[in-house]
Amino acid sequence: MIASENGKRAEVILPDGAGRIKVYCPFKSIQIIFYDLRTSELPDLWEKGFRKGDDGRYLRTLLCKNGSCEFTVNGRKGTLSAGNVMMDYGVGDPKTFSFTCEEFSGVEITMQVDTLVKESQIFKMLRVVVESMMLPEEEIFDSDGYVFSCSKATMQTLGRLLASGLDGGEGVVIIALTVEIGHNLGTDLKYRISGKRKKADEKQLEIARDIYRSLTEDFTTKYTAAHFAKKYGVSDTTVKNYFKNVYGYGFKEYQTKVRMEWSAKQLLTTDMKIGEISAAVGYSKQTKFTKAFKLFYQMTPREYRREGNAKPSGDK
Repeated sequence: MIASENGKRAEVILPDGAGRIKVYCPFKSIQIIFYDLRTSELPDLWEKGFRKGDDGRYLRTLLCKNGSCEFTVNGRKGTLSAGNVMMDYGVGDPKTFSFTCEEFSGVEITMQVDTLVKESQIFKMLRVVVESMMLPEEEIFDSDGYVFSCSKATMQTLGRLLASGLDGGEGVVIIALTVEIGHNLGTDLKYRISGKRKKADEKQLEIARDIYRSLTEDFTTKYTAAHFAKKYGVSDTTVKNYFKNVYGYGFKEYQTKVRMEWSAKQLLTTDMKIGEISAAVGYSKQTKFTKAFKLFYQMTPREYRREGNAKPSGDK
């Protein structure tokens, strides 16, 4: 194990090109492990200090980007394949969690729930995910274990998070992507509980994808459902239903989501003024942007930037 000087980052290089494991602990309550593996022979991560026990509540999340792995949680075995997530919410020492894998890449995030919010205001929003896991077991777990599928948005963010973590990216970027993962998983979990969405036909996919491209490629235009309804000769309600059925978000909800997440990234990674960011995402007045941002992230843009830049001493 090679640990950094500040003790917040560490790495295990496996022999014979079998892969690597990296860990990043931005706060005591958050531990993020990045996996890039081509073997089923893993070192004891508990022994090496890569996993933590906890006397209080914890939420451990394992997301699979490529390959597959087996896991055991509280004596229950399961298999995690690409595009799926496994969540383990519990109280006490979670050392029963372990997995063996081959040709696996993914991210494992452990949150110590009771100390999470005390350490950083940025992570307040992740309580949505944590509180969701407090639902009765039978509502979220099935006979296959603690597993459900990730949305396309979650997988895209997972790819960026994994690449950043394995390449030693900036701490603030890793934190921002982890927060985005939490947002996306909250929605994924909601649809996991409510049941599978109906399969969309070609027309629905065409309209939904057109809306998606517009919302993600052009932040300055405030698109309306009526705009796409007129374009495709359907009703406003039909447009909204098509988009939600394919992407799992309401039309306005997703438009706000992509703008706020882009804005948050600029606040942490650029020197753009708040007014410039506001204009870039289609707000004519900075006050309206600040109100929308605070509603989404529970803090103002200025507070978000200050919190994200207040990195612990020695962290990179």
